[in-house]
Amino acid sequence: MEHSKNDTYKILLDENWSLEDLTEFLRLYFQNYSFVYCLETSNTNEVQVNLTAILHDYELREGLSYVNIYEVFKRVIPGVDKPKIKSMKYNSPGWFELALDIKTALAVAGAISIFLKSASEVTTAYKKLYKIYSDLSKMRAKKKNDLLKLDIENAKLANELNKELAKGLNFKSLKQLEAQTKDVEETSKFLMAHFRRLFKLSNFVRKGKASFPLEKEE
Repeated sequence: MEHSKNDTYKILLDENWSLEDLTEFLRLYFQNYSFVYCLETSNTNEVQVNLTAILHDYELREGLSYVNIYEVFKRVIPGVDKPKIKSMKYNSPGWFELALDIKTALAVAGAISIFLKSASEVTTAYKKLYKIYSDLSKMRAKKKNDLLKLDIENAKLANELNKELAKGLNFKSLKQLEAQTKDVEETSKFLMAHFRRLFKLSNFVRKGKASFPLEKEE
């Protein structure tokens, strides 16, 4: 099954791009797209069943696993919805035209827009969560207990910060993610991983190298 014309999206380009820029951009875009597709926009039963099984079995407390989970997301996405470069024009302005799931592409564009408008607040929420889990990691090491959980006060604080982070990332499926992870720490780790990748992708907008239309080009 191939994408139709209705399933294409143009990311607008400007300024000078290096090969390193291009490689990083495509990697970050696919990671952000994969996160949003798997955890928010996809409603196909097959994807959700596969994802639920993965989240149930996946060990996510080790930092490297949060890199690996994006590879898992990519494997879950049906081939027809995986982004493919349909055309590219490198002038100023230029574009990437991608064949993909348009609902997900627009959701990623919306997330970048919201993120850039609330960067200060969402970064503050991220830093607070980072400290909570950094302190927890130190406590686990001190007590030699990797299964140690947050105390009630910090668990409540982390839950509220998850809500703030999700809002700044324009992630609207927090309750579904919480239902799947059944753990405030695991939910935080997903959102924090997404924050880091969305932050890096949004840097291309800040630098004037790319822009993401909020509506599909007619």
